[in-house]
Amino acid sequence: MVNEQTLIVCIDGDNDIGIKADITTPIIGRDTILESATKLAISDPEEADANAMFGAIKLYDRMIKQYPDESFEVATIAGSSMGGVEADRKMVRELTEVMEHFKATGVILVTDGFADEELVPIVQSRIPITSIHHVVVKHSERIEETYAVIFRYLKMLIEDPYYSKVSLGVPGILLLIIGFLTASNQLENAGMVIAVVLGIVLMLKGFGWDQRLAELQPRLPSPEKWITTASTGLGGVVLLVGLVQGFDFAWSIIPLPMMPLWDLAYWATNLPDLLGSFIIHSMDMVSLGVGIAILGDGISTYVQDKEDTRKWGNLIGLIFLFWIRPIIIEAAKILRNPGTEVTLLSPLIIYTVLGVFTTTISVAAIYRRLGKDLFPRGKST
Repeated sequence: MVNEQTLIVCIDGDNDIGIKADITTPIIGRDTILESATKLAISDPEEADANAMFGAIKLYDRMIKQYPDESFEVATIAGSSMGGVEADRKMVRELTEVMEHFKATGVILVTDGFADEELVPIVQSRIPITSIHHVVVKHSERIEETYAVIFRYLKMLIEDPYYSKVSLGVPGILLLIIGFLTASNQLENAGMVIAVVLGIVLMLKGFGWDQRLAELQPRLPSPEKWITTASTGLGGVVLLVGLVQGFDFAWSIIPLPMMPLWDLAYWATNLPDLLGSFIIHSMDMVSLGVGIAILGDGISTYVQDKEDTRKWGNLIGLIFLFWIRPIIIEAAKILRNPGTEVTLLSPLIIYTVLGVFTTTISVAAIYRRLGKDLFPRGKST
């Protein structure tokens, strides 16, 4: 009476038998495996999987003689050259097909070395493994193990994002720098640039600054805040340009004193002309810069909330800026020429009257339309 049915399985994890010998797996039966192993050995005499298949046949013959009361079968299954999940799923399907043909109670796993031991859990999840038999060409086992370890680490360096940033990213940057320097005929500076880049990378990794930089999560402002920031920055730059131009022009028309700069008589004589020249030649750019900042804040307020009444305050600011510019310029002209006669029809008086009138009318009109929302007052309790 047969008590045990043991399946001897030879596993070709990377499907060399299908690629090199064009044989479809699974292969079941001693004679079929012998024929297939011979064909694989002829196609590639150095193929280790052929030795494993011959070893499975030898083990099968020995087990039949040693345990005549038990039933044995030998089979070969294969994975995929792609490796990974695809190979594992293919081997599971083929193992299931073999077990449907031969109802085994246990399996003896035949492998060609170190790498195929990773397949043990896959087989063991379907059927108990009673033994593992290694068929490795003499003097090559350690080489295969070393190759498998090296390949695993190389794969980790390429596919793991944590390591690939250094193993691929840094050489990529260096190659890009060398290519750019070559195109620019600056290859003689490649050593210096590469040293700087490597120094920065080693410093960041050595002190752990790369982790701290990765942990930083800058909070980006909202779109309306971007409008305010951009308009304020641009307005500030324009204003600064105006101040520099005004100062440069004013200083160029005033002769440098022959005496020390702290001489009070010199400044008392030239300060009005200096200040007037500065204002006249800087006021346009200064006004434009302030106007850009006010306009940007008004647009930001409108985008954020169309019902927000603060935008009307920005409108009043622009109206006031429109009139304050010519008023200040006319005042600066009088500073440069203190003897200028000022009458009711002088530009300074006209601009002042129009500015006050227009601004007052604008404030009154907006206040009348919006009521107390624009200019809130404290409530008594």
